[in-house]
Amino acid sequence: MNSNVIFTYNQEDALAAGQSGFINESGAYVITIAEAKLGTSESGAKFIEFSGDTDDGRKVNYLSVYSTKKDGEVNKFGYNMINAIMGCAGVMQLTEKMISVSHFIAPEFTGKRVGLVLQKTLKTKSNGSDTYSFDIRIPFFADTRQILQEKIDGAAPVAIDNILSTLKDKDERRQLGQSSQGYGYQQATNNDDAPF
Repeated sequence: MNSNVIFTYNQEDALAAGQSGFINESGAYVITIAEAKLGTSESGAKFIEFSGDTDDGRKVNYLSVYSTKKDGEVNKFGYNMINAIMGCAGVMQLTEKMISVSHFIAPEFTGKRVGLVLQKTLKTKSNGSDTYSFDIRIPFFADTRQILQEKIDGAAPVAIDNILSTLKDKDERRQLGQSSQGYGYQQATNNDDAPF
């Protein structure tokens, strides 16, 4: 009786068993951008939402960087971040391409490799359960680990390791019994357009 081989052992794949298929920790990652989706929040703020895959095959989604506030004014933090990502990815300009009626992308980012330091932010969902998201702290050149300033200056890549040495998760979870209205302010992050 003949038997056909249907599976061949792969040690690398075996070691990956049990690991998440998604990035789930703060850190520095080299990402190949699958898509840079252009969007507008319900309040009117404009953003670019990045998704992609790390060099080790894990996925990252919903990395949003807001370029304008809800009143149409430039969000300087987000605007600077998008320019830094463009510089580190070797993208000189962005255009808008319609994929479907309500789906637009910046095609120049597709397939580009870029390093990103991501900070995990712990949050509380409206139903009280825990969740998390990631904020982009700083981009870097995928092949050299230099941030943009280091590349321009011809300096050694030390900034990323310095940032990683103190990088911790941000905890924005609501504590039990804490008023959901807070204290009348919200902290602005690169993916939170609410204060604008």
